[in-house]
Amino acid sequence: MITHERLTEDVARRGHLSGSDETVRVIRVVLGALAHRLDMPQRRRLREAMPGPERDAAQATVPASSSGVTDLLAEVGRHLDAPPERALFLAQAVVSRIAEEDPDLGRELGEHLPDDFAPLFAPPEPHPERAHSAADAPAPLTEEELAAELGRRPQWSSDGRRLTRAVALPEDRFPPLLNAVERAARDVNHRADWKRTDDGMAFTLYTRSVDAVTRLDLELADRIDAAVAAVGSGGHPG
Repeated sequence: MITHERLTEDVARRGHLSGSDETVRVIRVVLGALAHRLDMPQRRRLREAMPGPERDAAQATVPASSSGVTDLLAEVGRHLDAPPERALFLAQAVVSRIAEEDPDLGRELGEHLPDDFAPLFAPPEPHPERAHSAADAPAPLTEEELAAELGRRPQWSSDGRRLTRAVALPEDRFPPLLNAVERAARDVNHRADWKRTDDGMAFTLYTRSVDAVTRLDLELADRIDAAVAAVGSGGHPG
C-alpha cells in the first residue's frame, strides 16, 4: 500500500527536493498531468492507489489527452517553473516510485500509455543534466571541485547543492549592495537569492536548470564578494 509519508520521503530523496511542501506540490503536479493522459479505468485505478492527500490530484474529468510525453513534461515544467530536463527528472521521481510500490499498477499504466512514456517509469539518473550537454546545460561541480572552490572562498559554505554567504552590515548599506548584486547577476545572466537576517542579509546561489552548484554560481559569488568589500568600506560599487 502506498502511504503519504513513504511516497513523499522517497520522492524528495529521488528528486533532490528540500522540503515537504515542495515535494507534495511536485507529486500533485505530476499526478495531475499523468491522469489527464489516462483513460477513465486507469485514472480510477491510479486514484484508488494513492494515499488520501494525493488522491484528488489523480482525478481528471476531461477526456484523455492524446498528447505525448513531451507535452506532459511541458505541462509539468510550466507548473513547476522547470526546464524540460528537470521536469523529466521530477516526473521520473514520482512515477517510478509509484510503479515500484505498486508493480501491478505500474504495469497497467505502462501498457495503456504510448511507448514514449516508458522513460517515466525508470528511476531518475543522479545527475541527469550531464546527459544534456547538447543543450549546453551547465555541469554541476563534483564534490571534489566544490570543496576546492570553497577553500578559495572562505566566506561561502555549501550543503552540496547551494552556495550561501551571510553578510553583516547596517540596513542603510542594503540598497547599494543589492543594486551591485543585481547588476552582476544581469552581467552573467544568472540569479542570486537573498533574505534579511538579524544582523544583515544572506545570499544563496544555485543553478536552477540543474538544481546544483555550477561555475556560474562561483562567478556570481566572486562578484558578490567584490560588492560586499566595496560597500563594507563605505563605497558604492559600480
